Amino acid sequence: MRSWFFSPSAADARPAQPPRGGPDPRGWRTPPLRTLPLRDITLAWCATRIVTGAAYALARYISGQLAAGHDALHPTVATPFRLTGLLGWDAGWYAGIAEHGYAGVGGQGLRFFPLLPLLVRAVAVVPGLGGHTGGILLVLVNMISFVFVAALAWLARSEGLDPAATSRVVWLASLAPPAFVLVMGYTEALWGLLAVGVFAGLRTRRWELAAVCGLLAGLCRPVGILLVAPAALEALRGLGAVARTDRLRRAAAVLAPAAGFALFGLWAQIAYGDALLPLRLQRQESLHGSSSNPAAVLWAAVRGIIHGQVGTGLHVPWLALSVVLLVVMARTLPASYTLWAALTTAAVLTGSNLDSSERYVYGTFPYLFVAAGLTRRDDVLRIVLAVCAAMLVVYASLAFLGLYVP
Repeated sequence: MRSWFFSPSAADARPAQPPRGGPDPRGWRTPPLRTLPLRDITLAWCATRIVTGAAYALARYISGQLAAGHDALHPTVATPFRLTGLLGWDAGWYAGIAEHGYAGVGGQGLRFFPLLPLLVRAVAVVPGLGGHTGGILLVLVNMISFVFVAALAWLARSEGLDPAATSRVVWLASLAPPAFVLVMGYTEALWGLLAVGVFAGLRTRRWELAAVCGLLAGLCRPVGILLVAPAALEALRGLGAVARTDRLRRAAAVLAPAAGFALFGLWAQIAYGDALLPLRLQRQESLHGSSSNPAAVLWAAVRGIIHGQVGTGLHVPWLALSVVLLVVMARTLPASYTLWAALTTAAVLTGSNLDSSERYVYGTFPYLFVAAGLTRRDDVLRIVLAVCAAMLVVYASLAFLGLYVP
């Protein structure tokens, strides 16, 4: 990373031992675990849950007030407001798939990839835990979220961020407006952990680690296949100077995300006769939608603000911010990070439906590295974290009220 951006400490500047696969001109450093900001990680983990709990309490209060007013005016008409909880939205689908399988939740369930439900089912076989799928899902996700933020901090330190910048990454990851999904039964924590594992493996030339995490990432979310591109970019570095066995290891790391995606497609072919059915379901207009002109998609979202479509309009400023951060990323981070972020952002912007777009961008962790670099001043950091926490409450409350698709 460019030293002018993250200002690595003197300890970070020490020459490192070359990783497996040959010398690395980047001078990779593997920091000891004791250098991680465990206090910040723990406090930030708790803060995410406190703020999300406050958002749910606010949503519950608003829902109660609106329901009371609605019942007074329209006693014979059902209230239009739907209060959800930590198992609302996609979390309910994951819990249902873990409990009943894909056949038990209907055809639409196939758009949710199987890794998280499989983990829940694996834990549920423990005696005494049967029938508690929802609780297992929430506990598992919240435990993984702690490990994810810790792994993200480790990768930040390994890439040369100083301790202060690493702490900023931790807090930004924990208080970003979409971070309430780390508390719900969503895949963000698991996906983030696997993505960090892929890049840790790629950047240290531990190709087996990248391959295992990439395979699991391909089974976790449909966008897991996008990890093929940064893996290929890293694998091509110094390819001509390595042995044949190392080339095979690199190839495994590159192909692993696609292999995970293909495994789910193979199962869909066997079970439903259509290997691409999970992808076809994602492309429904009510979900991600078919490929569209990004400019037209954004203009439609802007017009949605004018016509009172709150959920649609909320996407616009964050997507604009992601494009700005992507430009900064291209100037400051290694090319593999920028390539992955660009592909993810392009996938979001070319969909006709922008629902969940903030969550997908948030799941692309290099954006957090860039944000950490732009908040080096303490006064700026305090303002940004305060705004993030406030917006987290707003977005989570709207999601719990059923007015915003997380």
